[in-house]
Amino acid sequence: MSVRRLPKGEERASLAADFARLYEDEQLSIRAIQARTGYSYTGIRTLLIEARVTFREPARSETTLALADDCARLYRRDLSIRAVAAEVGYGYRYTRDLIVLGGAVLRDGDGRSRTAAVEASR
Repeated sequence: MSVRRLPKGEERASLAADFARLYEDEQLSIRAIQARTGYSYTGIRTLLIEARVTFREPARSETTLALADDCARLYRRDLSIRAVAAEVGYGYRYTRDLIVLGGAVLRDGDGRSRTAAVEASR
């Protein structure tokens, strides 16, 4: 299936307004708009930004939130992000995102919280 090209000018503004209506009023996801219209995810997101849409927070399942709490708890016990990732079986980046979602404050390489490290460097 080929991806449709975004129009220019007034047609583009009209399409951006249509996408904004689908996203805000009908509560469709960007993926659902993509499936309905044939435009790329990036193109739709670009037009939503042009339409000044406020993006919704991504939906988080109870399982993901519980995993985030577990990762943050392990990190607060002075495990590194890599050690937490090895413990839970996910990649570094996803584990880091889970730790932040769980509310933990990230540390620098010396073990200081990021905010304390910034203050110490001044």
